[in-house]
Amino acid sequence: MTISPSLRPAGSTAVRTRRPQLMVAAVILFLIGCLWHWPPNSLQYDLRVYVVSAQAFLHGQDIYTAHLAYPKDMALGFTYPPFAALLFAPVALLGTAGGRVLMTLLNASALLVIGLVTLRGLRPQWSRYRVAAIGLTVGAAGVALEPVRSTFDLGQVNLILTALLLVDLLGHLPHRFRGVLVGVATGIKLTPGIFIVYLLVTRRYREAATAAAATTGTMAAGAIAMPEASRQFWGVYMFDPSRPGATHFISNQAWRGVFARVAGGIDGIAPYWLMAVALTCTLGFLAVRRAYERGFVLESVLLAAVVGLLASPISWTGHWVWALPICAVLVHHALRARSTRRGVLVGVALAWVVTTAFGLPWHSPYLGDKEYTHHGIQLVVGNSYALCGVAVLGLALYGFRRRLTRAA
Repeated sequence: MTISPSLRPAGSTAVRTRRPQLMVAAVILFLIGCLWHWPPNSLQYDLRVYVVSAQAFLHGQDIYTAHLAYPKDMALGFTYPPFAALLFAPVALLGTAGGRVLMTLLNASALLVIGLVTLRGLRPQWSRYRVAAIGLTVGAAGVALEPVRSTFDLGQVNLILTALLLVDLLGHLPHRFRGVLVGVATGIKLTPGIFIVYLLVTRRYREAATAAAATTGTMAAGAIAMPEASRQFWGVYMFDPSRPGATHFISNQAWRGVFARVAGGIDGIAPYWLMAVALTCTLGFLAVRRAYERGFVLESVLLAAVVGLLASPISWTGHWVWALPICAVLVHHALRARSTRRGVLVGVALAWVVTTAFGLPWHSPYLGDKEYTHHGIQLVVGNSYALCGVAVLGLALYGFRRRLTRAA
């Protein structure tokens, strides 16, 4: 029986009309909450480095030595390509306090975008309102994870880059522009270049070419604006993995950091570290390819992210913001898995959630070279992000060994 519009409950239409308003209000409250927790007078060390370097560019000074003017406050300098300093120029004009506000708002917005595209990737058949409501909740819940909190604390760009990459790689751009954001992200921080390899492995050759061209464009822009800085970065600084900080520091959860802590230093670890990187890339991209061919596009992107985090010389805990979509995906599959596989999925999901929520590496001894004294359970706790990465790659290799397709 068809119900006349005049007989339908008046409240149902009112609720549907208020949905967008309620979501906008929730987003605004979340942004205000982030600004309250990370106010303009918070430290945000990395943001200060960005501002000082961008100000140096605006005044015609060397962006890579600008931090030396602040010996008491800034032990480390700018480590990104010159193109990044160009993008940070507007932030420099705002000053440190204004830059903190802008970066906090951008990071909070990026966090919500990550939640939205993650849920859309998991539930493509859901309505946009349902995706928006639950996706925004997932994104906001990301502040419970240490990598996300660390990114806010430092005023870092990790969340922004992750959002750009997911939007591009999950097909939320027009076809002719896909790959552009991957190239721009690579031009800002190099490490997203792993996704150009991802595009090649998944045979998305046109997008890979677009990403490479966009990356080249960022390099050209940096070279035109700062020719000497470009020569220094591409000729010297890019090949110095210690420039961002001590390799063995507990925050470095890449393979190089793990081997440095276990071996008591970086001397002699090169063969073992490079072997681990080669094995991770080989098996990791095998899992990526299998996942993509079986229709698990979101999962394939996240697996490539884990490969990049482990293979990079430096992957601070703040770089592991990929934990948010990874945790969401693991929980999603654990809830839907058959009883025979549910136990393993629940275990890996629980490991990721607990490890990244509590920031387990920080609960082992660190600073003053205490990382070299780890033994027993401290070795597990101190390298727990890397171990979680290995676990999810192993799970993917096992789970995608057969020809499977995503359930509708």
